[in-house]
Amino acid sequence: MIRAGRRLHAALVTWPDARGWRAMGRELLWGLPLIALLAFATSLAHFDPMPFGFHWLGVFFTLMLVPALGEELVFRGLIVPPPDRPFPPWQAALAVGMFVLWHPFQAGTFGPPWSAIFLDWRFLMIVTVLGALLVRLYRATGSIWPCVCTHWLIVAGWKLLFAGPIG
Repeated sequence: MIRAGRRLHAALVTWPDARGWRAMGRELLWGLPLIALLAFATSLAHFDPMPFGFHWLGVFFTLMLVPALGEELVFRGLIVPPPDRPFPPWQAALAVGMFVLWHPFQAGTFGPPWSAIFLDWRFLMIVTVLGALLVRLYRATGSIWPCVCTHWLIVAGWKLLFAGPIG
């Protein structure tokens, strides 16, 4: 338990250096276009922005805590080792798989209003790409903050600009 606390602390207090920012840019160059392509090609996204106002701002900032920060603390900060530790491909696949399976688990356990989409193969395909991108970002930077920001902006963009479900 102490080791997990140390790993979380390190992930939270580490900020990417210049090399990490460059690596983040390279990862985002493949990840974001692929996620957008899959979202639009599978009709999970279409431009339909929510009117800007207090509700919009509330959703925007809430999404930073849940899912972005909460899921990144668990699925990157606890599960994925920092860049200076070995991380074989099978462990990376396991980490991504756990992240993907978390979404159907949420649908079955908590039953949010958007549960059906959490069970949709198209959504899970995109979550797989997002999970792989976030693992690679964390391994490239040693910080969860690029992961939190990427996760947050993708989910917020989808919900607020591209007709994603809001509960």
